Amino acid sequence: MNLDEFFRASSTLNPKLTLLISEGQHFLPVNQLLIDKNSLLLGKSSPSQGGFATITLDQFMTRTKRLSLKTDLRTLNDRQLIFGFRIVNKSIVFY
Repeated sequence: MNLDEFFRASSTLNPKLTLLISEGQHFLPVNQLLIDKNSLLLGKSSPSQGGFATITLDQFMTRTKRLSLKTDLRTLNDRQLIFGFRIVNKSIVFY
């Protein structure tokens, strides 16, 4: 999935939905965005005392609006291409 596909698929969704990554049987909060060549890597920062907030759809759109629409979405830990998402409760879960 690239940014253009994600923007079009999520354009009518609630901007306050949080972003999660499906990892095995668990959902991990997306709170780290890194650019690597033609890819945007979605990940979770290592925990600290204060913890890290999960990025909302609105925050994601704001932070990525200047990137090329052809930018691939990938997971940070294994750089696997994200193929889609689903809505679970009040979150967008990438898989």
